[in-house]
Amino acid sequence: MGILEGKAVLITGVGPGLGRMIALEAGRQGADVAMVSRSTVLMEEVAGELGQLGRQALVIQADITAQADCDRAAEQTLAAFGRIDGLVNSAYRPGDLAPVNELDLDVLAGAFDVTVIGTLRMIRAVVPAMERQGGGAIVNVGSQVARKVVQHQGGYASTKAALASLTRYLAAELGSKNIRVNTPAIGWTMSAPARAWLESQAAQGGPSVDKTVAGISATMALGRIPTDEECARGVLLPLSDLFSAVTGATLDINGGDYMPL
Repeated sequence: MGILEGKAVLITGVGPGLGRMIALEAGRQGADVAMVSRSTVLMEEVAGELGQLGRQALVIQADITAQADCDRAAEQTLAAFGRIDGLVNSAYRPGDLAPVNELDLDVLAGAFDVTVIGTLRMIRAVVPAMERQGGGAIVNVGSQVARKVVQHQGGYASTKAALASLTRYLAAELGSKNIRVNTPAIGWTMSAPARAWLESQAAQGGPSVDKTVAGISATMALGRIPTDEECARGVLLPLSDLFSAVTGATLDINGGDYMPL
């Protein structure tokens, strides 16, 4: 029996990277899964895999920059499963990779609209249902770059830092409704998009993928980059009853690359 047995989980940002693995791992842990993204192609594929696991899967095409779409996603999930036990806000927009003072501010505003405001839209959409059913759990997927400075990641880091701060405030404000809110801070993981980026850097004359991976791994206490599966399990843990007393927390998932006090 998985740690999410009998639960209904709604996941945003189900694309080719970590979002896909979060959805699959939620199914493996016993949850029925509703997936939200702007494109249905990959979600349909994941839904087929979830079906093979014996789990119900719901594909919802929606844009979290529109409150009406977020409300519809919550309504469709309730219609299909009867409840929403967990929400995973995995959708994000990375924005530009550039020094902070050179960022395109319109692009940065767009990143905030998805990563931060879009997350708040989804939370507003599911909280009434969670309150009616007596509680629930929300996970806002964060990043260690919100605390560890990484070259040219300032724009992305600022969205994740805002998300981490909002997580704590939401935990304080929603605790009386028995709704827990936590954030996993993800470090390096060898998702398909991450590997594709490393390959593009190598193609432009940078170090080989193997050399870069070896250099990154050397900074980690475990000496290796966590897999997507490992990160997905960490993301889903706060949705389980095992974390029933945990809210407003940041869970570092980075192989020991960054270990704050």
